[in-house]
Amino acid sequence: MKKKGWKAWIAIGLLLLAAALFLALFNVYDSWRAGVDARQVQSSLEGQMPGQGDGEESGDSETEADDEISHLLEDREMPTVEVDGNRYIGYLEFPSLHRKLPVMDEWDYDKLKTAPCRYSGSVYKNNLVIAGHNYISHFGPVRYQKIGTEVDFIDADGVKYTYEISDIEVLDPYDINDMTQTDGGWDLTLFTCTTGGKARYAIRCTRTDMAGQ
Repeated sequence: MKKKGWKAWIAIGLLLLAAALFLALFNVYDSWRAGVDARQVQSSLEGQMPGQGDGEESGDSETEADDEISHLLEDREMPTVEVDGNRYIGYLEFPSLHRKLPVMDEWDYDKLKTAPCRYSGSVYKNNLVIAGHNYISHFGPVRYQKIGTEVDFIDADGVKYTYEISDIEVLDPYDINDMTQTDGGWDLTLFTCTTGGKARYAIRCTRTDMAGQ
């Protein structure tokens, strides 16, 4: 009886180890797949967007008249580009990570498996909140970036908005009010889960281009 009991415990232990190994391998595969999907979307997205650069960045040559127009446009809807049946408001660029990530127009848990999604707000109102999975190929490494690191958002019109990371908070996973609050001067918030989903990282960013001054 004792031998049978030990054999049963050994079998259970081996099954648990196999399950843990399978889960780890699946997570690696899922992150790799998400990176491939995002890069494919990014390529299609940039192919449909107007060219960037040569004065396209917000604030590079802004006049008082331009500033007035900017205020008038604050309430407009963000333009979108359709790729594979989903609409995207543009893409994020992280120069320090050499990474670009497309951003879907509407938040949905299943959509997050392909790309980060707009959770709320608008780039024109300086209150944009973007959710992303903590895949290594998505937002995973972003939470480890230093304060002052540059983050760019390029909208569907090809206009570039420049930010820098100002704070990184760890919040309760259900604290939506703190996640989306912008009264602390945050023009852009990127949020993602911690490993295991017990908390969320909120990467708070402020505008640094002239239009945001």
